[in-house]
Amino acid sequence: MKKSRWVCLLLALCLLLLPSCAQEEFDAASYVHSVLDSLYCGEHEQYREFTGITEEEAEAAYREHLKTESLYFAGYFGFEQSNETIYRTMAFYREVYQHSRYEVGEAERTDTGFLIHVEVSPLELFVSGGEGIENRVLAFSQRAADGAFDGKTQEEIDREYCDFLLQFLEGELKDAACQEPVALTVRLEESQGSYVVNQEDLQALDRVLVPYDTSAEE
Repeated sequence: MKKSRWVCLLLALCLLLLPSCAQEEFDAASYVHSVLDSLYCGEHEQYREFTGITEEEAEAAYREHLKTESLYFAGYFGFEQSNETIYRTMAFYREVYQHSRYEVGEAERTDTGFLIHVEVSPLELFVSGGEGIENRVLAFSQRAADGAFDGKTQEEIDREYCDFLLQFLEGELKDAACQEPVALTVRLEESQGSYVVNQEDLQALDRVLVPYDTSAEE
């Protein structure tokens, strides 16, 4: 299951218009760092300085990212998000991304823009907790088979399932470690006075930052 909603989100977030006189002074590495800080940490100040957007606009994009990840979480674990569960899951991912680790290195000028080197340390939450998550899923399925949820609506069952998963993951998150850094590159592409962060590169970074398992993105 791929995060297809990323396409629109990244196009909205990662477009930077520059006057021609400012392009030679443009700090591409700092700009990409500001995009990551805004997307993952909800820290918008530097990104706003680059783009001129408002705090409300930046926060709305950040929340849309949390919502996208929350919908992916529901699809991955096989339930439907309701208004109640999606806010619960968004709060969880807000905490998850506070544990994210990335380092933005140097930028190289290319014929089409810039190539920025980034090191990402994958958070082990879903990988190291894989057995516990699987046991959690199986236990809930067994309860359903035993009739524990007879008479409840599907929305009520999904709410209990979501809460059951998040209770475990929130406990695991407190001690979750990061793996060794993975070297990635992010393309910043220039077109008609604009710079756009390559969406495929950011999707690749996203998959590395918080991996679910090796088959999650097939």
